[in-house]
Amino acid sequence: MLSKSAMTGCLASIMGVGLTLSASPSAEASPRFTLANKTNKSLSVDIYNGGDGVCMEASKTKQLSAGETDTYGCAGNGKGRCKIEIFKGGDRICKSLSNTCNTAIKAKDDSILFIYKTDNGYDCQFQ
Repeated sequence: MLSKSAMTGCLASIMGVGLTLSASPSAEASPRFTLANKTNKSLSVDIYNGGDGVCMEASKTKQLSAGETDTYGCAGNGKGRCKIEIFKGGDRICKSLSNTCNTAIKAKDDSILFIYKTDNGYDCQFQ
């Protein structure tokens, strides 16, 4: 038979595991990411849910003013990320190198994407 202190320690360990496990599905269900527009132009952002494999219709479209930083989210659908497309005017910027969802960027939970204007166009960096 376990002593009272051993039982308390086991219970605390089990509860700690339960808390750890319950925090993880939340990010997969509703990931949040931040966009930092470091340009002097307004940008349009199309946000797709995590499980969207074709990106035909954005679940949300947001405007990000010049110099503005904002946080967005989506339904992660078990993926723990959102897919985003960023536009300046009608031109898509910040393209992904992979050919998924029309080269949409995959924004993981708690990620920050900085968007800069360069001489050759735009530079997009996750940090």
